[in-house]
Amino acid sequence: MPPSTPSPSTVAYLHAHGLQVTPEQLDGLVQEAIDRLQQELFRSDPRRELSREEIEILEAGGFDLEPVDLGGEDPLARAAALYSGLLKTSLDTAAAARLLGVDPSRIRHRLTSRPPSLYGIRLGSGWRLPRFQFDGERLVPGIGEVVAELDPELHPATVHNWFVSSNPDLVAESLAEGLLSPRDWLCHGFPPRAVAALARHL
Repeated sequence: MPPSTPSPSTVAYLHAHGLQVTPEQLDGLVQEAIDRLQQELFRSDPRRELSREEIEILEAGGFDLEPVDLGGEDPLARAAALYSGLLKTSLDTAAAARLLGVDPSRIRHRLTSRPPSLYGIRLGSGWRLPRFQFDGERLVPGIGEVVAELDPELHPATVHNWFVSSNPDLVAESLAEGLLSPRDWLCHGFPPRAVAALARHL
């Protein structure tokens, strides 16, 4: 049976919410998000992570190792949803290049340099660049200095949340909002070295 063609209303819905992907591409991103998370997070069945000897010792100590059905509260499901949302709102290298008015090779170079000066998520389908590092049609000022200090082992959702969440170490007394996120700090033109120092210890 040939694959069904997505309806124009489905594509329009995605585009209306800023998602410049097809439903098929969206499905692929969700699958990649789940695949990666299943490799990185604990399962609801702890026995799958333990040897027979470890199971015997823990059960002898009174630990309950029976699988737990968390339903809608499953942290793996919630994390997969958050991560897939991050992926589907990110830009591929071609889209990022168009936005910034540069050649795609320039984007790839910044992603793969050591240290990198752009933050990207490398998937089987290619690079994805989260939008927190873009401000309109330009990069957030100083983003390269901060990205260079990030531990490459950090999960992308952790990096995203850190960039967009208020940070008690970033206080702008001249602004009404006071506490700023790393992203807002950079967008306001404050020194990137303050954010880079925090990124070094994230």
